[in-house]
Parts: sequence; structure tokens; C-alpha cells
Amino acid sequence: MSDQADPVYYALNVNFFAFTLQSGTDLDSSTAINEPPQNFKDKYEKLLKNNYDQIFDFDRNPFPEFRQKFPDSNKYELLNAKKSGKQSFSFSSQEKNQNPLNPKPLYRLLLYPQKISDSYALLINIFRPEDPGFDTVNLNEIPLFNPNKCLTLADDKNFIGQTFFITAYLSIAKPDKPEKLRSHAEKLLKQLLGDTYPDFYEADEFLDGYILEFSRPRSLQTRVLVLFYFSNTTSEQLRKIYFDLPELFLYYHKITHVFQMSRQYYQKLDDLIQSQITSKSQLPDSLDLELLKTNLKELLKTAPQYTLQFRTLENAGNTISIHRQNYQRTWQRLQGEVNNDLAVFDRFLQRESQIFELQIQADLNYSKPGAQLLDQAIASIRGLVEIEQAERDRTLQNTIQSVGFGIGVAGVVASSAPYLIPQEPRSVNTFFLVVFLCLLAGLTVWGIMNWKNLITRISSISNQKNQATLPTSQNQPVQMISSQKEPQQK
Repeated sequence: MSDQADPVYYALNVNFFAFTLQSGTDLDSSTAINEPPQNFKDKYEKLLKNNYDQIFDFDRNPFPEFRQKFPDSNKYELLNAKKSGKQSFSFSSQEKNQNPLNPKPLYRLLLYPQKISDSYALLINIFRPEDPGFDTVNLNEIPLFNPNKCLTLADDKNFIGQTFFITAYLSIAKPDKPEKLRSHAEKLLKQLLGDTYPDFYEADEFLDGYILEFSRPRSLQTRVLVLFYFSNTTSEQLRKIYFDLPELFLYYHKITHVFQMSRQYYQKLDDLIQSQITSKSQLPDSLDLELLKTNLKELLKTAPQYTLQFRTLENAGNTISIHRQNYQRTWQRLQGEVNNDLAVFDRFLQRESQIFELQIQADLNYSKPGAQLLDQAIASIRGLVEIEQAERDRTLQNTIQSVGFGIGVAGVVASSAPYLIPQEPRSVNTFFLVVFLCLLAGLTVWGIMNWKNLITRISSISNQKNQATLPTSQNQPVQMISSQKEPQQK
């Protein structure tokens, strides 16, 4: 079979793992989340009924109810399936395959919801049951496993992430490198998910088969794993850890979700530094008391916002560290169950998650001087406001004193005027002369008390005029600074 020909898949399984927060709060939100189990049940039942009703008869085989009492445990199953082992539930299609001896359902659906820690974990598996010779899935049949591209919970407000884990046998010999199966995986994904599946990330061996990953852990909440079987050993080994995969994938998505949110927290910190702290910390050319007060108020509003965003970024780093430990513990348990290193899962632990922690720590180190700059800006502007206010108060006090003293002198002059000026009955000139002497005495006293300020202002006006007037004498020419370089001597 050439690499360009349409591949044929056998016993195709589409495993959909989706995760939403059940309780607690997201890092950047003060609103507590407390979603009842029934709400979670309604979501996936609506998804299945609206899209798989042509394949499965949900009226004849209704969805199982949740258990009535939930245990006081960090992890438990939600279904009340009334059977031993894992509390999952299966549906079978009415349509059968072409096996004349013992026809099997053409499609099966497995449902396995859990609560793990503070999150709901949902596993939906739509698959073609194994039946050698009668479990073929052609390329044009693949969209029926995900009609209307319905397998997603990305619109849920408490959504954390989702993983598609697709398994199938291939009708070709096992190649020497897993990367050679990339075209087969991409053809499958295009039929199943359309053009929205993530970019190719890596390929590796996995339980004697080949696994290919399509993801962008730093920016996307959807990951796709495609596992190709070449022997029954792979499927038998996978069954041993199958019902533990939701927990492992949950911690993967918690790590990537928190890191992706941390990019927003850091961007908000950087915006605060650039738009608030930097601009408000620049001293204006002229000290305007009202402008200084406005800047101070804005900085005082910015300070708690900056502190909150900084602490949120710190919490993101701590949260990733905790979930890395949870992920590692789960991965090591799975290793022991299949006696395999499961290197493809370890690579995320050793590479991406460590880089996430280092990146957040670098962001924190970069943002720390911003808090110091904020404090310095507030202290500087507050000092300027106090100085300017004190200067205004002193000027106002001097003015009041000068005016009061001047009025007092004017009053004394007015009361003494009859003894200094000869009185002429009904003389208008005498009245105006008294008024003039009073004003003159008041202004003279005010001028004496403010002579320093008057001299400073006159000097400033004189300097401005001298700077604005160019010399006209030929003996004192204006010297201009040339912008041209002097010619070099040869």
C-alpha cells in the first residue's frame, strides 16, 4: 500500500476525553464554581442525543443515572451502573456488521464519567468492535464517528481541555520509523475533525505500536493522539491502563491550561507597567497641582491591581508545580502496570512542563522591578504634591498678611488725613485726595512686603526678553553651531 493511497483502518476507536472544573475558582476569578453533577450529566447527554440518535437508540436504552450518594473522596465514578469493576456504560447500535455466523453491532459507545479532585472527567468512546474480516472502516466512514464535529466541550465556561485518543489497526506492515505514518494519521484526522486539528508535534513507539501526537501545549486546549496497532499486544497492554488515562490527561490539561492563562496574567502586568507606571512616573515640565493629584490617584488605583496580578502569576507557577507532581505520580503508576517506560508521556513532563515553570519564574523576575517603580513613582509624586501644596499655602498666607497690613495702614492714613490736609467744606478734591493717599499707602506697604517676589518676576521677564532679542552690533555677531563637519586636513 503506497503512502499516497487511501488507508484502510480496522477496529477504529475514537476516545474523547474532556475536562471541566467542578468546584473552586479559576486563578483570575473571585467567583466560586460549584457545578452540580446533574448539570454535567445534562451536557453530555444532550451532546450524544443530538448527534448520535441515528446510530444509537437512546429511547430504548436510556442513559444510566448518577449514584445517589457521593463518597467523601478525592476521586470517584459518577455512574450507578450496578456492576462490579469500573462503573461505565455501553450502548450498541442496532445495525450489525456483515459476519454471517455471529454478527456484532457495527458501532459501540462507552460512557465513563468521573470526578477527579475539583474537576469532572468525561470519557466517550465510539468504536467499531473488533471482528477480524468484518471491522473495516473506510476513509469515507470516519465522519460518522464524530457527526457534526460534535465531540467537544470547548464552549463550556468551566472548560479545561480535551484529548482525542484514536486507535486503529492498519493494513500495512509496520514501518521502521513512526514518522512515516504521519500521512495516514492526517488523512484520518481530516475526516474526523476537519481542518481544525492541531499541528504535528511528535511521534514515538508506544506499547509495540506507533503513536503520533498533534498538539500545541503552549497555546491550544485540544490535543490529539493517534495510536496505530500492528499486533494484538498493543491493544491488550492498553486495556491495562485504559481507565487510568482520564486522570493522566486531566493533569496534562491542568498544566497547559494554567500556563496558557499565565500568559494573560503576565500581559496584564506588562500593560500596567507600560501604560500606568512608566507614564505617570515622568515628572511634568511645569508642576501642576491638579495634574499631580490626578496622576497620584491613578497610581494608587494601579498599585493593588499590580499586586493582585503579580500574586496570580505566582499562584500559576505554584499550581503547575503541584500538577507536575500529580502527573508524574500517575505516569509512574501506569509504567508499573504495563512494564513500559511510556516515554511519550514522560517527554511532556521533562520538557514542556519544566519550560512552563521556568518561563513563569522569568516573568516574575522581570515584573518585580515594576512594583518598586510603582512605589517610587507614588512616593515622588506624593512629595511633589506636598511641596506644591505647601508653597501655595505659604503664598496665600503671605498675600493675606500683606493685604491685611496694607488695609490697616490705609485705615491709619484715612483716620490721620483730617489732621494732615486742610479741610475745605464740601470739597470733592479733598475726598479724592484722602482716598488716593489711602490706596498709595496700602500699595506701598504691600510692595515692601512682596518686593522679593516682584524682583524675581521682573528679572525673569527681563531674561526672557534678552534671550529673545538677537544682538545687532557688527562687533558682536551671532555665532551659529554648524552641523557640518570640518574638512580634514590633507
